[in-house]
Amino acid sequence: MYDLSIVLPTCNRGRLLEKCLASIIANTKCSFEIVVVDGASTDSTQATLNEAAHDLGDRLKIIREEKREGFVRATNKGFRAAAGRNLTWLNDDARVTPGTLDAAVYQIDHAPADVAFVAMFHAWQSQRNVAYELTHQGHVYRLCHVRGTLYANFPVGRRVTFEKLNYFDERFFVAGADPDLSLKAWHAGMKVVPAYGTMIDHDEFSDLRRQDDNQHFREDNEKLFAKWNLPPKNLAGNDFNPMTPCTLRGSRSEQLIAA
Repeated sequence: MYDLSIVLPTCNRGRLLEKCLASIIANTKCSFEIVVVDGASTDSTQATLNEAAHDLGDRLKIIREEKREGFVRATNKGFRAAAGRNLTWLNDDARVTPGTLDAAVYQIDHAPADVAFVAMFHAWQSQRNVAYELTHQGHVYRLCHVRGTLYANFPVGRRVTFEKLNYFDERFFVAGADPDLSLKAWHAGMKVVPAYGTMIDHDEFSDLRRQDDNQHFREDNEKLFAKWNLPPKNLAGNDFNPMTPCTLRGSRSEQLIAA
């Protein structure tokens, strides 16, 4: 069994995917597989995957959708096809720095059973919703919170944890699914903790696919706050407290049933 399965949803971003795959191959020593879920790409993606197969062999799995069904459903398909004892996902414009995935796997392997995910630091450019940050070679990497609760944009977690939480909630299309997964973990009595020594760069390249996804962001965020009882938005400043990294008040649907 692999130490780690890395799920990579993609669509028509062959050049970015090529850089992402190359960074994983060059900078990761633990045993891993990559599960690419291709949303019916028509660009150079197939050529990129053919080339990667020469380096990865059986460690590369490819799932091709007849039509793109969105980030959330694609990632869930990858999770269910994965064979690793730990799981994570990356965006197709992400690049891992040397040792990042190894450090995250080591930390989750040695974490207590109540740790659901170790959250990998990433190149988040906004000053909003920042929970933690680190600087490496002049670059800043951050972890985010949602209304005071730490969540993992890029988590590494045990397979059994992903299964217990039933992966992503497919009511989301592209946004909201990663904080929702972490909120499900907190709600189940588990934790999300920083994965120190981990750094993920990404291009956040604007193209037609990203523009199509943008129309779903507001709707997905509305679904997130309708599902979970979180504190009101703090307009005065950053409200994350590392001493109390979870401010979740529970599931709104459960509270309605109880009422």
